Order: sequence, then C-alpha cells, then structure tokens
Amino acid sequence: MAVSLLASTSQVLWRILASEGKDPREVFEMAGLDKRRWQEPDGRFADRDLDRAWATAVQRTGNPCLGLKAAGHLNPASLHAFGFAWLASETLHDGLSRLVRYAELISDGLSLELSVAGNECRLSIDRVILEPTAMGPRLDAFWAALISLCRTLVTPDLSPLSVTLRRPEPSCAAEYFSLFRSPVEFSALNDSMTFDREAAEQRLPTANRALARANDQVIADYLARYKATDLPGQVRARMIELLPAGGLNEAQVANALNVSSRTLQRKLADAGTSYSVLLDEARQELARRFIGEQRLTIKEASYLLGFSEPGNFSRAFRRWTGQAPSRYRERVSR
Repeated sequence: MAVSLLASTSQVLWRILASEGKDPREVFEMAGLDKRRWQEPDGRFADRDLDRAWATAVQRTGNPCLGLKAAGHLNPASLHAFGFAWLASETLHDGLSRLVRYAELISDGLSLELSVAGNECRLSIDRVILEPTAMGPRLDAFWAALISLCRTLVTPDLSPLSVTLRRPEPSCAAEYFSLFRSPVEFSALNDSMTFDREAAEQRLPTANRALARANDQVIADYLARYKATDLPGQVRARMIELLPAGGLNEAQVANALNVSSRTLQRKLADAGTSYSVLLDEARQELARRFIGEQRLTIKEASYLLGFSEPGNFSRAFRRWTGQAPSRYRERVSR
C-alpha cells in the first residue's frame, strides 16, 4: 500500500531542524521533499520520503527524542481545514472525534480510535502503516503535536491522565514526563493518550458549530478529490456518513456519488469488490466506534447500523472482532 500524508504537516520538521541549527533545506532535498508542495491545496508527500527526512534529522541532531519538539513548532493552519475545524470544536471530545474521522486527511497510514468509559476519554492508535526507520520519532511527534493542539483548544495547563507508548524507554525519558506532565508508560501494548472525561466533554468558549461544519465540508471535498480514482473508498466513506441517519440503500449511495446503481455495481465489480462487501466494512468501522465510545447502547448501535435485531448485530460484531460487543466495550474501557 502506498502511504501518503499532507505535505504541509512537514513544516513542523522544517521548523524543528531550523531551531536546532541544522539546514532543513538540505535534509528535505536529500529526502526528495519539495517544500513548494506546501502551497498546493491538495499537496501530499510519500510516507517513505518523509521517513528518510526524519531519519536524517534524528541522525544529524543526535536526539532520539527529536519528535517531542513538534509540540513547540505546530501551527494549526498547517493542518489544512482540519486545523480550523479543530479550533472551532465544541468540546475536546468533539475535536478528538473529528481527528479520528479525518485522520486520513493528515496521513492515510494512520487509523485512530476514541473510547469513553467511566471518567476517561482515550484516544489510541488502532492501526499504523508507516515506514519503520523513523517510526519512533514520528509517533512521538504525533503525540507531541496532539497535546499542543489540545492545550491550544482547552487550556495551556491541560495534562492527560496518562500516556502509553509502544516504543522502548529512551535515554531521554525525562523529556516525555516534562512535556506531557503525566505518567508515561513505555513498551506498552498500544499507543494512547487518556484525558479526564469531564474535562473532555466541557463546552469550550471558542466553540463555533457553523464554522466547524464549514471546514468539515472542505475536508470532505478534499478527501473526495483525493479518492477520485478509488471508487470503493468513496463508497465506503459515503456509507459511513449515511449509515447513522438510517435507511441506507444502494440507490442512495449511487445518487450521492452521481452515478446510477447499475454503473456503481459494474465499477465495484471491476475493482474486485461489491456493495455488500463495502457495507460490511463500513458497518464494522462504525460498530467499533459506537461500542468503543460507549455513548450508545448495543441496541441503539444495532439499529443505527441497519440491523433488524440486536442479536444479528452481536453475531456480526463477533465475526468482525472475535468478541461480543459487551466484551469489546469492557476491553477498550480499561
């Protein structure tokens, strides 16, 4: 799978290198990254190229914790329309949900999961497809950038309840505690950041639903252009949008994509898939989200996803995850 990411996000690495007294232009040129892509509305870089740039940056600075410096060099405007939608989010939970929904705008090699249980709201990495060379520093940069965004949105004093990282504990571990101001577990089973639920659900004075939705539409339009040659991806995205509203059918999806049902069937067959296969995938993605966030009962989730009976939903969920919905909910709430 060829993974790419929003070109403008690399501005963080450029600023980090400059602040360290290193020549970012030389590092970018060696990696084949052209900064002129930052000016292109739909500009993206290949993941392998950014990986080379990060690996070179770590080598030249000699700093295994270089990614943490992203916290001090992130400008929300470098995140396309997501940055503006984030700043207009109603709550921190709303912003994190938006990040989960639009993660592929930033990188199509990153899949996130948000869960709410008890007094905790947890964001975790569900799946990551990145080049391996600089994965540690780049994931560090992701979490550092995230805590910076959260503090910009809520308060500079915000601290997560905990942070877990799969990477081994580095020699500069003290820098992680200093940045996050919370317990940090290394060599963990997954990468996650957990916040106090009450703080995450508190309405923010900067909330602007109309502005957030306007930028959501800009993101949706971007992703539609990006996936223009990927009809299955477009169909799955439309299903995820339309399923919670109820009454989803093939004609409705075809109409949303401005094609006839017959044309949709033929093109999906040419791509080696079908409407039913994609519907199953879309239901699976939403089911994990609905059950993980714990905002819906299992019965409510089953009806929203188009199942006539909760029992049918439970059987499908067990097929997707190997666990009953209730067991899955218990696991993600730990």
